[in-house]
Parts: sequence; structure tokens; C-alpha cells
Amino acid sequence: MFRKVLPALLVLALFGAACSTDDDPGDDGSTNGDGGGGTFLIGYGADLSGDYAFYDVPMQEGAQLAVDEINETGGVLGNQLELRTIDMRNDVAEGAKVVQQLIDDGAGYLIGTTGDGFLSEAAVACGAGVPISTGDGTAPTLVGDAGDCAFQLIMSDNIQGATLAQWARDEGYETAYVIGSSEIPYTANLPTYFTEAFENAGGSVVGTDQYQIGQADYSAVVTKVRNASPAPEVIFTPMFVPDTQVFLRQLRQAQVTAPVVSTDGNLDPSLAEAGERAVDGFTFTASVCPPEQDPTIQGFMDTYTERYGSAPSSAIAALGYDEVYALKAAIEAADSTEPADIIEALKTLTYDGVTGTIEMDAESRRARKSVALVQMDGAAFTCLGQPGYPEFVPEP
Repeated sequence: MFRKVLPALLVLALFGAACSTDDDPGDDGSTNGDGGGGTFLIGYGADLSGDYAFYDVPMQEGAQLAVDEINETGGVLGNQLELRTIDMRNDVAEGAKVVQQLIDDGAGYLIGTTGDGFLSEAAVACGAGVPISTGDGTAPTLVGDAGDCAFQLIMSDNIQGATLAQWARDEGYETAYVIGSSEIPYTANLPTYFTEAFENAGGSVVGTDQYQIGQADYSAVVTKVRNASPAPEVIFTPMFVPDTQVFLRQLRQAQVTAPVVSTDGNLDPSLAEAGERAVDGFTFTASVCPPEQDPTIQGFMDTYTERYGSAPSSAIAALGYDEVYALKAAIEAADSTEPADIIEALKTLTYDGVTGTIEMDAESRRARKSVALVQMDGAAFTCLGQPGYPEFVPEP
């Protein structure tokens, strides 16, 4: 996932029910032994107040719902679960400190922040032999950079790029124009993944360009696309809101009619602000479909709302929910709550959740997890479903 600035008022609004957050937790006697009757501690060094709260807060909300449900049905191997979340404020050094504190308190599993501090968190976790997930982080390089204790339970960017390339070829598009940004790994690497998969499927990239994240005027990029020869049949960019609205509006104003495909930074109501003409037909990947388009996700949202009195911050909460249930499945498969045993069980994990099937690849420690496709019908978000795991996925 990419960097997204969260308005201060929204950050404050996100601190609602179902948060088991403790900024200064003490020793509560948590244990992670094999015997029942204890407490298994799940630690989360999350960004609750910075740029990545948009992702980490709903991940926490969904994880807490899973913890509460599991405890009501007897816990795991006789142990009750506890989710302890500490705000690391998107600070790299603070992330390492928080994870060390959680491990010292007995954490046997860690959810990693989506933010800048993940690798610092993972360094501490792997040094202690405690498994850690990438949280809502989608960069496929994270696991390899982190170490043998790290796992990615959600879709990764190379799967996003491959899914879009395969969809474009299935739609009959033979030529593509690719627009990226070298500023962050998300916008730098996704064009490479799309290009490799599109060309592997017989397509041809006829032009490329770079943009700057946050720029207010995309007319120079639009002009290059309009003047491309041959004219591309489809345009790919990992651009995300609010840049997407500006780009699409200027693209259509320039009478460029080629369809645009993009990635998971666009499942946001603000996208429709570009206007029906600009966004109509725009297709992008997402971790989940909009709840109103997916009965399973809507059911999850309804369950959360009924329990806590208000809806989760976003549908991203379903990812946190699935992660805790996947952890439960791994503990039960290992018949142990020891971190080393959980790591081994996670390598061969298969779990069917509300967001789809998590099928872990033992070698890469990344899930073979399909993505959803969303297409705009005018200004309305419509779900095209999950097309399945791509036939070809580029290596990171």
C-alpha cells in the first residue's frame, strides 16, 4: 500500500469502539505456552495517528472483532486471545521500540504497520523469532527484506499488476501506454509488473511516461498520451486519489477515450468527484469489492456494526479480521502457540476468509491471493468479482 495523508479530523474520528489499545501496557501475565488456560498475546505496532492510520486503524478494528468472536467460542487451544495495539506514530525508531515492548510483554504474533516503520519492526521481530505480518502492506519485496519470520497474508503488488494485464488482454486490448512515478516503490514497481505480464500475454507497450505524485496539472502527460503513435488501446497507471480524479478529467477533456486501468488506491468515494464522464469505465484492483456490491463483505460490516454500534472505518477491516482467523488456523495446525511452531504452520497455511482464500507459498512466504476488480459505471462503483489467480505473475 502507498502513502496516503489522512486529515486530522478523520484520524480523530477513527478512534472508536472495539480498540484494545494501550500506549503504556504493563505486565498482565500473558503467556504463550502450549498449555491451555492462558492468554495468547497478539501485538500490533500500528500507526494510529499518522499518514497510515487510514489502513492501520481498520486493520485493528477487524482484528479485534475476530479476537472477540474467537474468545467467545473458547479461544485457541484453550487460550484466550488478546490484541494489544500501541501507536508507533509512523516513526521508524518508535516502531522498533514498540515491537520490542510487545515482545517483552509476551507477544507470540505481531501484525506489522502498513507504514514506514515495518522493516524496523520486522528486524526486531525476526531477531526474537516472533512471526510478523506485513499488515496491509502490499509491496512483495517486504517479506524478503524483513526476514524469515515475516509473512504477507494479503494480495501483493505483482499480483495486482498481473491481474490487470490479464484482464486487459482478455478484453482484447493489444497495446498499452504505461504511466508511473519513481517516487515510491508502489508507483515505481507496479508499472514494471503490469508491463511484464502484459507482454507475456502477447500485448505490446507502445509508450511510457512519468508523473509526480500530487501534481495539480497532468496536461503534459495527457498530451504525450494523445500524441502517441500508435494510439494505445488501454492506459495503465498506479495513480491513486486524489491524483486520479485530476488525471482522468484532463484525459477526457483532451478527447482521449482509451480505457484506463489502475490499482487499489482508488476505492474511495472521492473518485466519483471527477464526474461521470471522466470516471466511466475506469477499472482498478482492490483488496475487496465495495460492501454494497459484495454480500460477504457487507455481512462482515453488518456484524461489526451490530456488535459495536458503528461501522468500521472502512472495508479494509475485513483484512484484519481474516488475519486473526488465519492465525487461529495456523496455531491449531501446529497444535502449539510457540512462535517457532506458528512460523512453520504459516508457511503451508490455506484459509478461506471473507476476503477470499489465503494460500501461502512456503518459499516466498507471500499469499497466492486473488484480487477484486472494480469498474466505474458512470460515477457508481461496480464489482466485477475476483477473476482468480493470474496465469503469470512477475517475480518482485
